[in-house]
Amino acid sequence: MKIYVLRHGQTNYNIEGKFQGQIDIKMNKKGEEQTDKVATELNKIHFDVIFCSPLSRTQNTAQKIKNSKIKIDERIIERSFGSLEGKKGISDFEENIEKYNIEPIEKLTLRVNNFLDEVLEKNKNMKNILIVTHEGIAQVINLYFNKNSNLKEFRLGTGEYTSYEI
Repeated sequence: MKIYVLRHGQTNYNIEGKFQGQIDIKMNKKGEEQTDKVATELNKIHFDVIFCSPLSRTQNTAQKIKNSKIKIDERIIERSFGSLEGKKGISDFEENIEKYNIEPIEKLTLRVNNFLDEVLEKNKNMKNILIVTHEGIAQVINLYFNKNSNLKEFRLGTGEYTSYEI
């Protein structure tokens, strides 16, 4: 089995350095172009199933992959950045998650790991699975498959994907 992880295309918040989190921001023109380009490549692969975050930027990305049914899953929505969503980067946010009402990394990791455990258990006979999501979720997925990696060092650009052989 091969698991592909695709990050949605660029949004204006990405350019402006704002926390998006769970705000439903649409892709900008460049984001649409990025996803058109990656869809051309990924449409050469038959996906048995596509899992997608409920936000429009990921759903619009997933809909460009034409060869499989899309299943929306709340567990792969981006991390909640609480009161920081829509604001420009604040450097001390990890040290002040309670102050800003940010979803703790432990809670985020648990929900993504539960999702992955279920996907792997229920889809053992599938060949290719695509997960369309966000960078924070992609970081947790990378940690799930690469136990010795560093969560924050893994980067997945907008409109880019990676894959894991199971």
